[in-house]
Amino acid sequence: MCFKKKIIGIFHKVRKNRNPYLLYIRSYLSYMIKKARLTKKSKINHYIISKYEEQVKCFKHELYQFSYVHTDSVGIFINAYLNEPVIPVKILSLPPKKEPILLCLVKNDIERIKLQVEYHRKIGIKHFAYIDNMSDDGTFEWLKKQGDISLFVANGIYNNIKQRAWNRQVTDIFGYDRWYLMLDSDELFMYPDIERKKMTDFIVFLEKNKINNVFSPIIDMYSNDKLFAKSENSHDIFSKYCYFDIDTYKKARSCSKYVVDGGPRARIFLEKNDLFRWALEKYALVKLSKEMMVGSHQNYPYGYSFETKGAIAFLLHYQFLPDDYEKYKAFIVSKIHVNGSKGYKKYMDKFNQNPNLSFYYNGSQKLNNSMDLLKINIVDKVVLEKFIDGSTDNAIKTNND
Repeated sequence: MCFKKKIIGIFHKVRKNRNPYLLYIRSYLSYMIKKARLTKKSKINHYIISKYEEQVKCFKHELYQFSYVHTDSVGIFINAYLNEPVIPVKILSLPPKKEPILLCLVKNDIERIKLQVEYHRKIGIKHFAYIDNMSDDGTFEWLKKQGDISLFVANGIYNNIKQRAWNRQVTDIFGYDRWYLMLDSDELFMYPDIERKKMTDFIVFLEKNKINNVFSPIIDMYSNDKLFAKSENSHDIFSKYCYFDIDTYKKARSCSKYVVDGGPRARIFLEKNDLFRWALEKYALVKLSKEMMVGSHQNYPYGYSFETKGAIAFLLHYQFLPDDYEKYKAFIVSKIHVNGSKGYKKYMDKFNQNPNLSFYYNGSQKLNNSMDLLKINIVDKVVLEKFIDGSTDNAIKTNND
């Protein structure tokens, strides 16, 4: 008992310390404790997986790993995967395997979806796949009219675990050993030199260097106006929300992935000793195999998220648009997002105290072109510079830490 108390004490001390190496120790201890301690929940999860072993056999081992982290979510995932089918509305013929399919779940986000499709068409995406979750703002109708979009419908009530299951159903249809770009509706994918080099050029570079997974930190974009502010150019999202932070992000290594936090949301919404964090790490561009499980912020199996050889791209993230104010209030009530929508509650509590809040400050950087992203303080430039310079070396040696 004395030893147990000491371990718990060490764990809590590490939790309060933001040192990257101590964060790594904490995440490793947390994972091992969850894995070793066969609690009632763990036994239930193992029973559920074994019960449906035949249906999930391709990614059974990854599902076990998922269960150690998301102890309450295995049943939700399997039920959505097996019993909440995504309904095909139209399915286009498949593109070549070196042309990624952009996959996105959306509900009532027509302006951002129009921007997302227009932007990614320009960088060379030729096949989009959208799962519409009961939109009633014209999103579904607009998507249906587009000639380069495969469209599906999911009629279940959203949560982030179900989203993984619905995405899995779609990738089951399109197949594996091919590239997918997994995005949310408020994200745009960007890498330096994107103005000269199309997405297929990036894919060719990745494959020549045997990279199947691209680290994709979320970069919050904002205007020089107040949060949620309306203006004449509010609809021109890309031009108005053109600023980002370059020196407030933090990157560390956990036992299973790189983690990123900080940015303007932490700068504005979190007090100094607040342990809450928004997960700003993703692995959006991935050559997906049938054994993998793709999550919101982490891919399984463990270790796969480190197989990037330093490859990095960015997800430009657009929040706090004028219409988002009412959405965020609804998210708080429904609690459908991660941690019961706790992050959205932090937004609204702070904003209601000070309606003049703005992310813009003296350190803000304007996005003039994609090369500006190299100024962000967590960027490992080695691989990006090889891509920009046109190098196709098969052996990239870089320090991912």
